[in-house]
Amino acid sequence: MLKILLIAAAVTSNFITYPGFNHPANIIEMTTDKGLILEIVLRCGRKPNGQISSGIMSYSKVEKLYCSSRNRCYTNPKKAVEETCGR
Repeated sequence: MLKILLIAAAVTSNFITYPGFNHPANIIEMTTDKGLILEIVLRCGRKPNGQISSGIMSYSKVEKLYCSSRNRCYTNPKKAVEETCGR
């Protein structure tokens, strides 16, 4: 089974979506499907000069875990978002 998953991941191309483009208030700016892992770019807030502060977290499809940018993984995505954005 693991061999099949590895082969599937190797032949899967990247798929990118930009939900933040259509919904500017959305906390998720972009997602990239990298096979077994989703890379999620977050909008964490705005700096005083108006620039968007962002963070990157990931989701493992195999382990079903959300991992913060500090490499701590949770089953609850809210905890990973809070840790990534420093809330």
